[in-house]
Amino acid sequence: MVSESIPELLELLLSTLLAAGLTIGGALTEQAALADLSGGISAFATWELYMGLVLLYAGYMLASRKVLPALGSA
Repeated sequence: MVSESIPELLELLLSTLLAAGLTIGGALTEQAALADLSGGISAFATWELYMGLVLLYAGYMLASRKVLPALGSA
């Protein structure tokens, strides 16, 4: 029984770290995009804005579909 729960715990830990990393990366990318946009609209700032939103969405989806349900069933 214990050997079955260790891989599940490792998966939950890795999923949690990945979700946190994606969310933090998305927030930092958004912050950089807003700083670039303050100097004027450019293609790079628009790309940063889009990629920040993608990272934030990926972090949210991973947390809401894997991490939170696993923590709720514990």
